[in-house]
Amino acid sequence: MDSKNNNEDILYAMQQRNLVYNYNFLNYSNQIPDANNIDYKHPDGWVYEDIGVNAKIGFDPQSNSCMIIKSNGNDVMTFKQNINEFPRWTDLICGKKVSACALIANVGTVDCQIIFSIYDGMNTSSDSVFFKSKEEKEINIFLDVSPNASTLVISIQSNSINAVLYIKKVFANLGSVALENLPCIVEGNIGERKQYMSTNVPPATELSLCDASVELSVSYTRLNSFLNGKFGKGAKGYSLLPDMRGYFSRAWDNKANIDTDANKRTALGQGQISGDNVGTVELDQFKEHDHELQFDLSGQIPAGPSAPLLSVNKMVTSNTVKNGGTETRSKNISELYTMKWA
Repeated sequence: MDSKNNNEDILYAMQQRNLVYNYNFLNYSNQIPDANNIDYKHPDGWVYEDIGVNAKIGFDPQSNSCMIIKSNGNDVMTFKQNINEFPRWTDLICGKKVSACALIANVGTVDCQIIFSIYDGMNTSSDSVFFKSKEEKEINIFLDVSPNASTLVISIQSNSINAVLYIKKVFANLGSVALENLPCIVEGNIGERKQYMSTNVPPATELSLCDASVELSVSYTRLNSFLNGKFGKGAKGYSLLPDMRGYFSRAWDNKANIDTDANKRTALGQGQISGDNVGTVELDQFKEHDHELQFDLSGQIPAGPSAPLLSVNKMVTSNTVKNGGTETRSKNISELYTMKWA
């Protein structure tokens, strides 16, 4: 009987999708390269909080894990994701059972306590697990989501001083069994730009970039994690969407010197990043050139009783006849640019 129920649970779970975006931490858009290494910051889609001293989050390329170094005080470290951020999530999740699994290793020299939780705005399901130094464990939890749920957050917390954690994978789906390698509820990558030439209305999973720059709301924490204030932040501290109205796109020069003024590029909107970097702006201009004037300075004005002739004054400048419009541009088609959030 138990075996039959277990098989049914697995079959049901196999028909679901992984609710956790970037569950294995492949996407890190906050990479900051320097001469010696790459600082990965937080992985896309995840929110990391630890206000204590010497706290750090990064990436371990040997184990392909999100690395978290807990601060050396009693402040709580929280690593979480709002897994309900997709259209009509209430229809899919509310009143259903959600199961989740986290694979975590304590690679530090101190023992630690870790709490793995799911929260739906009303109820919480969690498991507090003790890890010895160098110990790796799989933690499984489930939650019967309330029909009146207002959110669905999955989180890992610890207040153990100086703990060093490798978060290897975190996944969740509907049903009584959490299965790895299910297709993600998000198809593609959050933050990718798309474009349309037959509509001015973005799809439900995308936001328009052809409007005045606006601050993301609390409902877009995963996209906010991707943008990370690149184009500035609003009054509430969330990232501003870039305003791309009227702009062409150009491939990043990346020191190729094809874009000869790349180092003079400026920030878009309220952003702080300039120079030869992705997301910066370059105003239009003509390449320096000159025009031929159709006259000859080598001739002589003949003397005699003839009528006076106009002469050329080489000490005074003059302009050619104006030609052209109000900007420099190529032939183009107007399109709607959007950014994916779910």
